[in-house]
Amino acid sequence: FEKEFLQVPFERQLAHCDHYELAPLFLRLLPAHQPILEAGCGSGRWVGWFVRQGWQSTGLDWSEALCERARQNVPGGTFVSGDMRAMPFKDNSFGSIISLGAIEHSVEGPLASLREYHRVLRPGGVAVITVPFLGPARRLSRAVKAIVHAGDRDRRAAAAKARPEWACDLMRDSLGAWEFFQYNFSRVQMRGFLNSVGLMRVDEFVDFRDEGILHNSSFLAGSYDYENSRVRFNALGRTLKAVVPAAWVGHMLCYVVRKP
Repeated sequence: FEKEFLQVPFERQLAHCDHYELAPLFLRLLPAHQPILEAGCGSGRWVGWFVRQGWQSTGLDWSEALCERARQNVPGGTFVSGDMRAMPFKDNSFGSIISLGAIEHSVEGPLASLREYHRVLRPGGVAVITVPFLGPARRLSRAVKAIVHAGDRDRRAAAAKARPEWACDLMRDSLGAWEFFQYNFSRVQMRGFLNSVGLMRVDEFVDFRDEGILHNSSFLAGSYDYENSRVRFNALGRTLKAVVPAAWVGHMLCYVVRKP
């Protein structure tokens, strides 16, 4: 992630925020729940977008290089290098937390981060959390990949290091070895995590349909246009979008939760 974020011009990343699927939700929800923390802020583009709205915002990321670049690009924001599982903030520090595709990347699971979200949120504070959705399309895609990679011992060994009760994705490191990348979660699993840490569900929905079609088809349905931050479908992709229910193929499972 660090390399990718540093390679893309910040202004281009910031411009893509305006047509992001959850931007209308942020505009509706966050002004009344400041200050805002983005946990896993990456390049800092969302902190920059929030600052442009006139909102008080802080970004947290493990990468000091990304935080330093973000400080230069967003002088009106605050950026802190740290671990989401042990955040360097006092209890009840924030009115809201944004966590976009972040908590699934910890091999021990999301609970440590979710407990920290609960701790630093103020009573009545809200969080918007997204994770990869283990829906019907992704289950089918994973089953096909399991058959394709059935004889790969190194891949099986890497998968064995992850929690077996959750669906993990692997990626190759710079040397070509398999390593843990992320988990995919079902609605039932995420509800259990949120309930166990005391975060109350306000809303739950599946979104990012186009990205879901692209990823779950192993990119046979088109390609991703990084310049404009959108999916470019071919004929197969357009057909899938027309016939497959959004709730089956959506890329991310999205939650709005509240701290009682």
